[in-house]
Amino acid sequence: MLPKIIVALYPILVFIALVFIFKFFRIRPLTHRRLKIPDVYTVFLVIGLQMFGHHLSSISILPYYFLIISGLALVILMLDLLYYHTFRTRTFFKLWWRITFIITFVIYCAFAIFLLIN
Repeated sequence: MLPKIIVALYPILVFIALVFIFKFFRIRPLTHRRLKIPDVYTVFLVIGLQMFGHHLSSISILPYYFLIISGLALVILMLDLLYYHTFRTRTFFKLWWRITFIITFVIYCAFAIFLLIN
């Protein structure tokens, strides 16, 4: 029962802590408003995926996750080159990292729902 509660509350608690840290230490003005909460939140979700992936199964989810993220980077790179005929590193990494956040959040939610159902 306790692991299910931790899985459900981990993203919420981390998000609240990050909002407090960003407000208290004024991190956004220090980075000229470039660093946002989802940029840092992604790292904590990956850590949560690793912790709760081991709880659900005996294998690690990280190799599969990195395979998905690497494939995403290749697809974005090809779309950049074929559609825009140019490559800008900054916009590529910004788009890739934001889509990585969405994918990580969806995978984490799927794990949480799977754990709550079982």
